[in-house]
Amino acid sequence: MSEPVVSKRRGRSARSAARAAEVTPRLPTIRYGIKPVELVSDDELERIHQYSLSILKEVGIDFRDEVALAHWKDAGADVQGQRVHLDSELVESLLSKAPASFEMTGRGADTRFEIGRGTVAFAPTHGPPNIRDLDGNRRLSTIEDLRQVNKIVQMSPGFHMASGFSCEPNDIPVPWRHLHINHSSFVETNLATFGMGTGQERSEDSVAMAEIVYGSEFLQNNVVMMTHASGNSPLVWDETMLSGLRAFVLAGQGALISPFVLGAANTPADVVSTVVQLNAEAIACIAYAQLVKPGAPCIYGHFSVAVSMKTGAPMSGMPEINLLNGIIGQLARRYDIPWRTTASNSSSKSFDAQSGYESATSYMAGITANANLMLHAGGWDEAGMVHCLRKLVVDAEQNLLMAKYAAGVNFDLLDEGMEAVRRIGPGGHYLGDAFTLKHFRTAFSSPEILDYEAWEHWEINGSRDMPAQAKEKAEVLLAEYQTPALDSSKLEALNAYIAKRQEQIPAKLT
Repeated sequence: MSEPVVSKRRGRSARSAARAAEVTPRLPTIRYGIKPVELVSDDELERIHQYSLSILKEVGIDFRDEVALAHWKDAGADVQGQRVHLDSELVESLLSKAPASFEMTGRGADTRFEIGRGTVAFAPTHGPPNIRDLDGNRRLSTIEDLRQVNKIVQMSPGFHMASGFSCEPNDIPVPWRHLHINHSSFVETNLATFGMGTGQERSEDSVAMAEIVYGSEFLQNNVVMMTHASGNSPLVWDETMLSGLRAFVLAGQGALISPFVLGAANTPADVVSTVVQLNAEAIACIAYAQLVKPGAPCIYGHFSVAVSMKTGAPMSGMPEINLLNGIIGQLARRYDIPWRTTASNSSSKSFDAQSGYESATSYMAGITANANLMLHAGGWDEAGMVHCLRKLVVDAEQNLLMAKYAAGVNFDLLDEGMEAVRRIGPGGHYLGDAFTLKHFRTAFSSPEILDYEAWEHWEINGSRDMPAQAKEKAEVLLAEYQTPALDSSKLEALNAYIAKRQEQIPAKLT
């Protein structure tokens, strides 16, 4: 493996490369020390909740899956064709079975973390069919791009988990893609991850591959993988997502349950009305997960963007969506269920100021609302149509900054700090004081990619903008990447499983 060339670097470039090579501990469980924003009163929140329950009872919600319909009938729900009408008591009883928190873990020593009320975790983008590579070129993504993303994630301490479907490996036949996506998650990283939950077969393959890596007993007692069940707004859950959900929760794994909201397109053109519909969709599916397996670890999710009435295109970072986030946080805390939002949310077509502004707004809205899982916290651009590698490393650093902000302040050093004030007195400075020398490394953040040099030094060092610095950081990470240890017999079994399944699954489905 080639070593990064750092000996010829000068000034800040050399210092950045050297610091990038230092081992920074991966983020542990981050516990909120800041109070969540509360945008609506208790009475208003209860009104939203009751309206959601009335929709589920009076309008109903479609479960387009025969197995789910049978489950609801057995539970006493009013099932008319594919339409399920749910009594409030049944919904609330099932919601009460969902755990308030649960742990996830990878196979690394530092990969266990908690998801629950009062904590936050970061996961990178998943889903884009395109990549924007380190040179800024946009193209269809490949399996090598996916592996590169996972290597950067593994080397970045700002991520608690990998995202599995980080980008679409378009060079692999669609029926086989889930196998190779899972393989990369399990081999290129040692983190908890998202499995492929689009259908029963893919979900069962994901679980089987996780069993190879972790063992079936470990899997039944530890959450190492999560499915992302995405609803079809308005008010539809389909067989593809529900069958995948069942496979994961029956195997003891987690479920992120996310209605897909395009404000004013598949929900009413109003923030509060949108929340009512979204909430009805989310709690109906969370309730169903508890019907399948009481105590199944679930996350109340949503993906929400506003839709431009001029173009029909999704708009990221809008104030209405940030308001929606705050209300969803209040609802999730009411139900005592962990919740997720989108972190680095941008509609920009390049890694530019729009990308930064929109993402910063989304990050802060999620953290101030005390989101428990910040998904897409790395690389998200073009409304999720592209995974930007340079943005990935910048967002990874932002995760570290957001984690420190989320943790809030403490008073542990106040007495010692006041002794320093008395010692220095009027007109002095603290640069050489014992208190500063003891605590300066941890007192304030020191980002590597954000530039704080004087203009003259910046010019001498090459006048590099953020994309250039991000590319350099990514190249250092990739050059220093080492594949996490995995028992050779497990790797062989993974490879054999993929080979066998590719023999069984036609490369082209008719």
